[in-house]
Amino acid sequence: MTVPLTIHPASPPVQAATGGSAAVVLAALLALLVATVLSLAVAARLYRGYRRGGGRPMLGLLVGLILLTTVPFVLRIVLTNVGDVSATTRALVATASQLAGLLIVLTVVFDRG
Repeated sequence: MTVPLTIHPASPPVQAATGGSAAVVLAALLALLVATVLSLAVAARLYRGYRRGGGRPMLGLLVGLILLTTVPFVLRIVLTNVGDVSATTRALVATASQLAGLLIVLTVVFDRG
C-alpha cells in the first residue's frame, strides 16, 4: 500500500533553484575555484618576496591582492551558507573587501615615499 505524498500547510514553501543548467553552474564554480587558487599562488609568491626583504610595498601588494580576489569569494561562499544573510549584505561585504584591496594596491603603486 502506498501513501500519497501531501504537503503540510505549515511547511515552508518550496523554492526553485536558479542559476542555469548544472553544467553552467559547475563551470562557474570551477572558474571561481581556479581564480582563487591562482590568487593564492600569487599571494604565496609575494609573501616569499616579502620575507626575502621586499619591504612594506610587497606586504601591501600581498594584503591588497588577497582582499581583492580571495576574500570576496570566500565571503560569498560562507555568507551564502550562514543563516539569514541577505543577498544585498553578501554583495556589500564582498564589494567592501574588493574596494579595500584595490585601495591598498593603488596606495602601494602610487606611493612615492
